[in-house]
Order: sequence, then C-alpha cells, then structure tokens
Amino acid sequence: MSHRPPEKSQSKIQLRPSGGIRGMTGESASNTRQAIRRLFAYLRPYWLQLLGVTLLVVVSTTAGLAGPILVGVSIDRYIVPGDVPGLLRLVLVMLAVYVVGGITMILQGVAMVGIGQRLMADIRAELFSHIQTLSMGYHDQHRAGDLMSRVSNDTEAINTVLSNGLIQFTSNILLFGGILVAMLLLNWPLALGMLIILPIMLVITSQFTRRTRLAFRNVQRYLGGMNAVMEENITGLRVVQAFAQEEDAISTFRAVNSAYREAGTRAEVITAALGPMFTTMSTITIAAAALLGGWLALQGLVTVGVIATFVVYIRNFFRPMRSIAMLYNQLQSALAGAERIFEVLDARPAVLDPPDALTPVIRGEVVFEHVSFAYEPGKPVLEDVSLSASPGQTIALVGPTGAGKTTIVNLLSRFYDVDEGRITIDGHDIRTLQQASLRKQLGIVLQDTFLFSATVMENIRYGRRDASDKEVYAAARLANADHFIRLLPQGYATKVSEQGHNFSEGQRQLLAIARAILADPRILILDEATSSVDTRTEIQIQQALLHLLEGRTAFVIAHRLSTIRKADMVLVIDDHRIIERGTHEELLAQGGFYHDLYMGQFRRVSGEDTRIHKQLDS
Repeated sequence: MSHRPPEKSQSKIQLRPSGGIRGMTGESASNTRQAIRRLFAYLRPYWLQLLGVTLLVVVSTTAGLAGPILVGVSIDRYIVPGDVPGLLRLVLVMLAVYVVGGITMILQGVAMVGIGQRLMADIRAELFSHIQTLSMGYHDQHRAGDLMSRVSNDTEAINTVLSNGLIQFTSNILLFGGILVAMLLLNWPLALGMLIILPIMLVITSQFTRRTRLAFRNVQRYLGGMNAVMEENITGLRVVQAFAQEEDAISTFRAVNSAYREAGTRAEVITAALGPMFTTMSTITIAAAALLGGWLALQGLVTVGVIATFVVYIRNFFRPMRSIAMLYNQLQSALAGAERIFEVLDARPAVLDPPDALTPVIRGEVVFEHVSFAYEPGKPVLEDVSLSASPGQTIALVGPTGAGKTTIVNLLSRFYDVDEGRITIDGHDIRTLQQASLRKQLGIVLQDTFLFSATVMENIRYGRRDASDKEVYAAARLANADHFIRLLPQGYATKVSEQGHNFSEGQRQLLAIARAILADPRILILDEATSSVDTRTEIQIQQALLHLLEGRTAFVIAHRLSTIRKADMVLVIDDHRIIERGTHEELLAQGGFYHDLYMGQFRRVSGEDTRIHKQLDS
C-alpha cells in the first residue's frame, strides 16, 4: 500500500503559474468529450427547463433576424411610396417583434442563471462532501489550497459558461448562421462583397479576444466566506475526522454554499442584462457596405431597403463572431475545471468500512501485532511493531523526530490501514470497526491545537455536539480553562479568530484538553506540545492532563519528563522499530538508547520539570 507522509508532501509543493485563487484555469481539457458527457449528466434533472430555454433562444434569435428585414420592407414598400398607414401598421409589427425578442432574452438569461447556480451548488456540495470522506493518504498528497480552488474557482469557471455562455454560444451560432443565410437570400452579390472582408475581421477579432479574454473575468468577490469555511475544514480535517464531525462540517458548508449561490445569482442576473458592445470594426464594414451597396443601387441591382437591412445585419454580425471567439476560451477553461473536479470525485477513500462494520462499546485494550507500514513503497516507517495496552494504562512514546511515533497513533486512529500485521481493540481488528464509531470513542489532542472560527463554547462542544452548557463548563473546569475563559470580554461566547490566534499557545492547549474531556473517550491519543509556556500555564496544563488521562487508555507522544515518569509503559522507538520498553526507572537502569536520550534531551529541562512535578504532587 502506498501513502505519502505530510512532511514529504510539503517538500514537493509546486506553485501553479496562475498563482493562488484563479479567475480561469488557464488549461485546456484533455478529454473534452468525456468532460462534456459528465457535465451533461448533471444537467439531466433540468432538461425541462433547458428545453424551455432552447425554445426561448430560437424565438429571440428569429426576432433578431426578422427585425432588419422588416426595416428594409418598410423602406421599399411604405416609405419610398409614401404609404403612411401601411408604415404605421408595419411599425407596430416591428415593435411587437422587438418586444417579444427582448422579453425572451431576459427570460432565458434569468432561467439559465437559476439553472447554473443550482447546478453549481449541487456540484460544490457533492465535491465538498466527497472531500470529507477521503482518507488522510489522499490529503497528504494534495494541497488544501488546490482542493479549495477546485471547489470554488473551477466550479465558478463552469458556472460562467453555463449561466451566460451556453445561451450566448447557442444564440450566437444561430444568429451568425441566420445572418449569412438571410444576406445571401436578400442579395448574393452584396453578401459576397461583405464576406471578402470576413477573414480579415475574423483574424483581428481572434487576436483581440485572445489577448483580452482574461479581462472579461472579474475578481471573485463572493468566495471569501466560502473559502474560509473550506480552508478551515480541510486544514483541520484530521480534527474533523478524529471527532467524527464530518456531517456537521458538511452542514456548515451547505449553509455558506447556499449564501454564495444567492449572491452569485444576483451578480449573474446583473451581468446577463449587460449585453456586449459593438466594436469599431462593424463601422468599417458598414462603410464598405454603403459604398458597395450604393454602387449596386445605381446599377439597379439592389434596393435602398435591402441596403438598410444589410447595414443592420452587419452591425449584428460582429457581435456573435466576437462572442463565439471569447466563449471558446471560456469553454476550454470550464472543461479543464470540470476535469479537475472529476479527478477529485473519482478518487476513492483508501480506508473503507466493511459492509458489516462493528460498532462496539470500547473498553480500551489495544494490541499491535507485528505491524509494518510505509507511506511510500520501499520506505518503511514502522517494521514489525508489537505492543499491548490494558484498559486504563498510559503508554508513552519517545524517540527522535521521524522515528514513527506519530505514525503509530495515526494507525490507531485508522487514518491509514496497516500494510502488514493488525491492530486490535478489545480483540476486534480495527478494520472491522466502523470508522465513525471508533473515532467517537477516541479522544485526540494534537500538538498543533486547531480551533475553529466560532465561539469558545462551540469549540469545546466540538468534542460532543449534544453536550449541555453545564457539561461544557465542567469540562473547562477540569481542564483549568474555566478561569481564563470567564475573564474574556464575552466569556464562553467570545469569538475565536482564525485558527485561534487571539489566544496564547497555552490557552489553546487548555481548550483542546477541555474538548477532549468533554468527548469522554475510552482511548486517548495525546501529542504533547513542544512549545514553551510559562511555568504557571505549564502547571495548569499538567493538572488538566492528569484529569484527562485518568481512567483511560492513553497513548502519549511524550515531550515532558513528568508525563514519561507517570506512564505505565515507555516505548522507545528508533529506526522504525520499538527498541526498548519499560518504565522510566527501568529504562534508565538499562543504560541503553533511552538513557542516552534522557541524558541528552530530557535532563536539560529536568530541574524545572521536577519542580513542576513536585507542585503537582502537592
């Protein structure tokens, strides 16, 4: 089995040419047919609405083609002969045609904006929900920012095409073809004269739109709130999965996703009402048409009304031509974004529950039986590791950085599955247990404390969502956090800034301990923080840890001598194996690797640690 550890993935970060949040993917779809086919599968639930929009497009395009013909007819049949009553009747018909065309354009624009926004909300929700289910191995290999970009920017690239581009592309193709056919039918010599200029204008338009297409994408102002939730939940996914809060994260995202959809709908409706402006190129062609048409009129080959119709058609001719060129670039960007989205949706979790997964109440007996594991093939992190912990025992894991301590607790949390051997809890292979059931009975306190942008109360309650306020207060008191919380401006209702930067390191640790106490786990996984805090806070943290460890099976990645001394068993890990095991005193007496580690690392802080230890005992 192949995985990639976090430290490896961080060393191989590759920056995208376009920087961070992108307005366009800047890529072309490598499998256009498949991407289009899968996108159309998402459109199937809206086929009735799309059929209605198609009919509206046909009506509006027909009205756009009929208007110039009516102008020419009015000149030749009524204005030149001086038939005022007939002219008035035709004006009413023309007015009706343009009103119908305008109304149908507004209706089709509003309809497609609604369809596009609902479709994008569906895709974003499915994508975000799927990301929550992916195993840690996947997230080790994919940057959170890239996943955020797929959920927000890539879906927005698709939405730009669906909401406005699909209508414009269809209507522009119909209008472009209709104008060519109408001009050829009205007067083919004049039409051919205009078509001579067409290749030149196509080249100019293509070059112009290629250089300026990026200017047609406005900066996404409505992604901030949604991106904040995504970044927070993806960055803190280990905490989310550890406390089995995937459903709550999905629910939170659905709320901000809905708000973004409404804001996007308003923005797209306004954008759809702003039609593209004609360029000066149409004026040049109109002048050419006037010259050629005037000469043909002097020869008796064309009427004034037909020339007037051509002038209107030429004004409309360059609008679809320019729009099609611009929409082609947008379409390629949208298809590339769709492929990136489907790459995530096609990814399957490496850690899966069996169909008959067990949900037992855990007592806390943990056994590793000849466990081996590698994040990458040929690079073992653990080899033939065996250990056992009885209910209520505290196991301290010590060893140099990179020895495999974190991997042991990751495997116990079933963030990954072992390559060889097995891990059992109360005699059950953890691969037979339901992940959510297992993690709800595990308590995890990570070295890098992660706090969500919510109130202090909500952050502690993350350990158990159905806990009452009294239970939250009790957990905070046991964690020695109640006193400083009540001194905050709004107490438990104080908002936590992004990742808890408005709290000290020690305060964040105490809040994380309170959260774990509230979860009341049967098995505790503790990665002690290495950062220094003041002596008073250190004593408070140590007292809180004593309450947290009491009566629970605990695996502690230990950095404090006081924790190691209190452990029932110390496992010394080096070179992918457990090389020594025993109590603190036993290992010192052996004079082996732990003795050298103690003399070189722990003894430097033993004086201060011993003083703190004595204060705890007193």
